[in-house]
Amino acid sequence: MDERDLEELRAIALSFGRLLGRLEEQQQSTPATTPAFSTKMSLRLEENGFYLYAHMRDGGDADNTMQRESDCEVPSEKEDSKMKYLTKRADGRWQGSKTIDGKRVFVYARTQIECYEKLKRLNSKRKKSPKIQSVADFAVYYLETYKNGNVSERTYKDYIAIARGHLNISTPLNKVTVIQMQELLNRLPATRIRTAVYQLIRQIFRKAYELELVKKDISQFLECGKIRKAQRRALNLEERALINTLKDDIFGRRVLFYLCTGARPAELATVRKDELRPGWVKINGTKTAKATRWVKISERIYSMLLNAPTEFFHFDSKKFRIRLQKTCATAGINYDVDIYTLRHTFATNLYIIGVPEKDRQEYMGHVSGSPMTNDVYTTFTPDVKAKNIYDIYGDFLPKF
Repeated sequence: MDERDLEELRAIALSFGRLLGRLEEQQQSTPATTPAFSTKMSLRLEENGFYLYAHMRDGGDADNTMQRESDCEVPSEKEDSKMKYLTKRADGRWQGSKTIDGKRVFVYARTQIECYEKLKRLNSKRKKSPKIQSVADFAVYYLETYKNGNVSERTYKDYIAIARGHLNISTPLNKVTVIQMQELLNRLPATRIRTAVYQLIRQIFRKAYELELVKKDISQFLECGKIRKAQRRALNLEERALINTLKDDIFGRRVLFYLCTGARPAELATVRKDELRPGWVKINGTKTAKATRWVKISERIYSMLLNAPTEFFHFDSKKFRIRLQKTCATAGINYDVDIYTLRHTFATNLYIIGVPEKDRQEYMGHVSGSPMTNDVYTTFTPDVKAKNIYDIYGDFLPKF
């Protein structure tokens, strides 16, 4: 007990003495009347306070008790049973321990009750799992917590777009069903977008299961289905006339760069002016061992790259693709054209012009002997000759 408890006991003892004095006076003044209580009383420490009991002559406790509430918190029987696991150290202090988030934490105090109170306060330091949310809310929470900063900015933006565009489900995370998620996947086209949504769903529900927000990882029962690969081809002779519709602006020059170098979408950003050579451009690719390569270019393309502003090399590929498709539609090209279509066209042009296969593989960034150059990127067109290609491209295409 501390000094405050001792003061409480003194006050109770004083009240007890005064009560005894009044009972004795009453017995002396009215001896003929049998007293209701004997002078035998007891003081007990019970839950939430001290109790003063006056005992009846037959030994039972009276219905009425006198109580002096204590300001200190007194442990209940359940808490008292837990306090027996606290240990007293050789230095006189009490010690207790509790596992918090997988780590054993120890507390020390002068008294047993103080040590127990410190243990109870440790519960507030436990990591709180996120509240059960809807699938849409948890998808964003997962990406912001576990992906933001751990993946590239471009990948993170793609994840957010998928979550907000395809996982906008208000059903609580622990109430959504396998059938509901499978129907969502089935409604998507059998393209790469379905694969991307499926992979994100798998990641989200695995994490929810690890955080014990769901009892079962339902994503393991989903099926992505067969994905239809996009069929790309080179522009035909009439479609190559697209060049004549391009304006002499940054967008038009980018299209010419891809048509005349066969670069992959992200490879324009790797071109450095200090690495340009008359008739050659160095593309610092990273996809394969042969991705970094020198590609032969015309004097006109060389001059265009040398004088290009910084923003020419860095751009939003999605916006570029949208504008490219609009330009193609205006030119009468009625299918999905992207940068890889321009890459296919470059590979086919090299084949028609008569560039040796080994050189074509080098310009495309393919490993020597790879069948990709001929089997995938080259579209055989027997009616198109080298003269037809140069008539369209003019001085944008070098002499190989």
